[in-house]
Amino acid sequence: MLSKAESRFLAEATALRKRITEGRLKNTAGIERKIGCLQKKHPRVARFYTLQYRDGTLLVSRLEDKRQQADELCGNYVLKTDQSMDAAQVWSLYMTLFQAEEGFAGLKGSLGLRPNFHQLEHRVEGHIFISVLAYHLLSWVRETLRASGDLRDWKTLRRLLSTHSLTSILLPLEDGRVLRIRKPSTPDPEQERVYKLLGIDWKSVFAPQKTFMKP
Repeated sequence: MLSKAESRFLAEATALRKRITEGRLKNTAGIERKIGCLQKKHPRVARFYTLQYRDGTLLVSRLEDKRQQADELCGNYVLKTDQSMDAAQVWSLYMTLFQAEEGFAGLKGSLGLRPNFHQLEHRVEGHIFISVLAYHLLSWVRETLRASGDLRDWKTLRRLLSTHSLTSILLPLEDGRVLRIRKPSTPDPEQERVYKLLGIDWKSVFAPQKTFMKP
């Protein structure tokens, strides 16, 4: 799993270095922000690398000592049961239990089942219904990605897609009005890959909206 994450990290670092080398990204402060965003996006892998902007290019160095120490800490699963099952059955049962626990954790955390401050019964039911509906959607996302070979967990996907957002552009006009354009930002290559695996056309999901604001 780490090797796949490392491949994605290096692919994005290579793309960033290409932008810098070709002169499409020149501002030093902007380059440093891009480096910071890349490291924040891939924390599991970034700790094994140093990224430095020097002499008009991006230098990517691997910290072999840290990577070797991490490899030495890798271990094996040991599952014990008092039932008569073969290894495949034990592992399947364990993964089912793990997914159930992960689902409850997701419901209570990022999907907003808790806290629940409503005092009226129908509002409590509505709150729970929306959370369960969100969990079904989350399960569809994970299973669709897993079928395509992407085994990342929900927290990783959330962190990956969190930087893709809607933006508002305000353009002052000569008559004093302000044109407000609401549109999605451009996803990075990895975000676009996830959308493609899910069959989502991000350009058509939210068409740009234009409104005029009076002075």
